[in-house]
Amino acid sequence: MVQAKESHEVDVVLSEAEQLREQRDRFLAFAFAASDLLLEVGDDSLIRYAVGATNQLLGGSPTEVIGRGWLDIFVETDRPLLVAKIGDLVAGKRCGPLLVSIRPAGGAARQPGARPMKVVFNACRIPDHEDVIYCTLTVANVSLAKTARAAARRTAGGLLNRKAFEESAVETLEAARAAGQDVEITFIEFVGAAGFRERLGGGRWKAFFDDAGTLLRSGSIESEAAGTIAEDRFGILHEAGADLGSEVRRQLAELAQSFDPAGGGLEVEQATITAASSELTSEEAAQALIYTINKVAAKGAASLGAESLAVSFHEQVMETQDRIAAFKAVVAGNKFDFAFQPIVDLETRSISHFEALTRFAHGESPYQTIVFAEDVGLIQDFDLASCRRAISYLAERSETSPVNLAVNVSGLSLQSDVFVETLMDLLRQHTQLAGRLMFEATESSRMHDLERVSRVFNAIKQLGFSMCLDDFGAGAASFQYLRALEVDYVKIDGTYTRRLLSSDRDSLMLRNLCELCRDLKIETIAEMIELDDQIERLRSLGVQMGQGYLLGQPAPQPVFSSPAVPQRQKA
Repeated sequence: MVQAKESHEVDVVLSEAEQLREQRDRFLAFAFAASDLLLEVGDDSLIRYAVGATNQLLGGSPTEVIGRGWLDIFVETDRPLLVAKIGDLVAGKRCGPLLVSIRPAGGAARQPGARPMKVVFNACRIPDHEDVIYCTLTVANVSLAKTARAAARRTAGGLLNRKAFEESAVETLEAARAAGQDVEITFIEFVGAAGFRERLGGGRWKAFFDDAGTLLRSGSIESEAAGTIAEDRFGILHEAGADLGSEVRRQLAELAQSFDPAGGGLEVEQATITAASSELTSEEAAQALIYTINKVAAKGAASLGAESLAVSFHEQVMETQDRIAAFKAVVAGNKFDFAFQPIVDLETRSISHFEALTRFAHGESPYQTIVFAEDVGLIQDFDLASCRRAISYLAERSETSPVNLAVNVSGLSLQSDVFVETLMDLLRQHTQLAGRLMFEATESSRMHDLERVSRVFNAIKQLGFSMCLDDFGAGAASFQYLRALEVDYVKIDGTYTRRLLSSDRDSLMLRNLCELCRDLKIETIAEMIELDDQIERLRSLGVQMGQGYLLGQPAPQPVFSSPAVPQRQKA
């Protein structure tokens, strides 16, 4: 009897072990149906188990991979994102897909010239195994990369953000045109949503918005062509016919009514236009699509009178021609003004110089107007007019005048031979202004030929005029510019100043930048200073000068009074 009982217990144990092995086999099969590599990572951040293409991706067998730090697999720039995502992961949840890069297989022994590989990363925690993170890596193809990028750029309700929607809509339109497929784009607007949102409350509004997002995505092509283009304004690209736009509008109105405790619902406006058009080239259709999205984002669905992208393109062309003519008149007649904002020494609060900010009539946005001028090839003419205005302003004042000016110049202008030659002639005629005039190279337009731009910078500096790199940190190429261009000043983008008091990461980045600039003998300027606490933090990090409303607002003429240095309280 004892032997029979022991035999039965052994059978039970074997049966449970077999069940575990079967479950693991199913899990592995599930993972490998969609991935190339599976990793188990312990709470010590070391790899416990690996199976799959370890040799190809990680440069070693599964056994050799065990015990390695999982973050060491990835390039350094992607590690903070992965740490943040994993830190928020709880049992029963997953993160991803994330498009990241792994280091070339072989680590330090890799072949010279080997490049990181793009992979799609997914991870999860399983109940009763909270101390383990299960990760999968899949070599990214075009489709997977697109899906991962889209997932990273979704807003509430699972909808793409505006930039991602524009990109996805253009790609979808191009694919539809190539396949001879007719598509339409429908714009949806929640009119007067503030009252509806207030009646629902935060939690119920979120539930409604999630359902509305699902509804919008289900109506779009591949669910990847639906997005938020402005607050309470949305767009979806879908197959033509069947009046799908009106049907989506009806369903959204019914959904809102079902959520509203008062039963009033929400007014939903809709406008649909035909996207496919043989009258337009692919580039023209894309331009018309972006133009239409921008128009609805700014003015709402009711503003859309066009029935097709062809009509939108014609409207865009006419509008652009009118804007070009108006802008040419502004340049020819010098119909713009300067507003002078001081750049202040953060230690003494004394004024170093003033930035000459452009102001246009009728309250036009300077940034949008400059970007438009860059897009239509008129920025060189405008920059020359601005430089002439600044030179004339300084030349009319005596050499003992304390006014020193910084004037903005587009990166596109600095890559134009005609602009550079004309500017250099102007500077040679006014060498007495050396030391009083500097140029801020703006990053609204990318500088591609850095070797050429570097020669321009050096030629200007040799005449005694200073160069400043504006908006540093706002674009991906900022450090590339700093490495290639010899400048006297770096102006730090204002987003860093605004996040400074709440972000240790931004503080660390600024501290490192200031140390680098100090070694390169470059002075640093911080933008958008509005608080004394920001000044104290900037000074502690090594920033030397600042600009912002706290230190002086833009004015029609330079104002030399600056805020006094706050008295520090004695301990």
